[in-house]
Amino acid sequence: MSKQVPTREKMTTIGEGGKRFWLYPARFHGLWLKRRQIVAAVLILVFFVMPWIKINGQQAILLDIAERKFAFFGLVVWPQDFPILWFFVAGTAILILFLTAQWGRIWCGWACPQTVFLEHVFRKIEIWIEGDAAQRRKLDRAPLSFDKFRKKALKYLIFIVISSHFANTVLCYFVGTDQVLEMTFQPPAQNWGWFTFMAFFNFMFFVDFAWFREQFCLIACPYGRFQSVLLDSDSMIVGYDHNRGEPRGKLRKNQTQDKGDCIDCFRCVAVCPTGIDIRQGLQMECVNCTACMDACDEMMEKVKKPKGLIRYTSIANLEGRIRRFLRPRVIIYAMLVLGFYSTGTYLMLYKRDLSIQFVRPPGQSFTISAETTVSNQFHAKATNKTDKSYTLIPEVGPEFQVVAAHNPWVIPPASTATNPVFVRKNRDAFHASGKEKVVVSFMDAETKKLVFDLEVTVMGPSK
Repeated sequence: MSKQVPTREKMTTIGEGGKRFWLYPARFHGLWLKRRQIVAAVLILVFFVMPWIKINGQQAILLDIAERKFAFFGLVVWPQDFPILWFFVAGTAILILFLTAQWGRIWCGWACPQTVFLEHVFRKIEIWIEGDAAQRRKLDRAPLSFDKFRKKALKYLIFIVISSHFANTVLCYFVGTDQVLEMTFQPPAQNWGWFTFMAFFNFMFFVDFAWFREQFCLIACPYGRFQSVLLDSDSMIVGYDHNRGEPRGKLRKNQTQDKGDCIDCFRCVAVCPTGIDIRQGLQMECVNCTACMDACDEMMEKVKKPKGLIRYTSIANLEGRIRRFLRPRVIIYAMLVLGFYSTGTYLMLYKRDLSIQFVRPPGQSFTISAETTVSNQFHAKATNKTDKSYTLIPEVGPEFQVVAAHNPWVIPPASTATNPVFVRKNRDAFHASGKEKVVVSFMDAETKKLVFDLEVTVMGPSK
């Protein structure tokens, strides 16, 4: 557990032979921390409350993979609507490019669940029980004692409780709150699959925040490695002002003016959750959490120097150039995001919850019965994208008849159904061209209201 000096050439948390160096980020205070705490509190509240909110009778967000049902703020999406979801997925992917190009890794520092839960929940509990960085380091190095066992046991017990609540909440997003409440009072054997899922997620969540921690950002998450191609010189970053800070040196009485503002206190390194030295420039390990900004501002205030030695800036600003907010890549990203989201929203709002298609079976186009009636056979295929069933009766205009194998036709919720349908017309009244259009209407069996209609072509003998 010895301390390792941060360098750009290798990760601070990994030593020779892959040995893990445990980090003990120090406590700090500051304006940016307060802002992040407010954002984190809102995000955590939304995460835990959202499954209990219902809109139009549906859970606000539901990703029911087993039932192939996905609900988003009152809109229900079925597998048949996946082509519509493609526009939102593509738009979100490009949105990540847009946000990164414009505001850097703001997601990592402010909204990523890994950062939010680690820094604003688990780390706070750990500090409350075990103390600040020096106390936590001393406790870990100390031999096993009753006091050490008591603190560690209490910490891990609270971690397990939070992890369990988190796992149950995740399950609510995939199963639904009603079913989770029902399963809570049932033996695990009755819902063995979901119980295993929850137990696995509980275990992974606990291991991540109790042990793996910053290694997830440094090793498992690919986003940091993408930043070298996603960022440019005008992207916003957390940066150290070399021109103002260098040459750095310890603060002494009668200090000459040739020293920079950086007093080399290493406070920015002490508070960094990934163990880097921000003064070494932009690094993959930096998650833009602003901890070094608050720590540096606190020290600058103590030594009566201007704040902002470490601040939100850009490479262009640090090099003395003006940061360009609007750039070709940013404009293109914004237009693509707007286009994909607008198209997906339009298709989602105007999609039909019930669709019916008439498909003519292979073979003869029509048949003539008793030399008087022309019959056209179709396979009617209905797709019901709602959670309610439809009971329909087919009707056609004058001079035509419709005969269906299932009449009334019951279409179960969230499913497809087929029904052989014959459209008939007297041969003598048939159009001379041998081809006519007819509208087939499907009426609700109870209310007699029109539910769906479509135009089909019927074939017959030409005159």
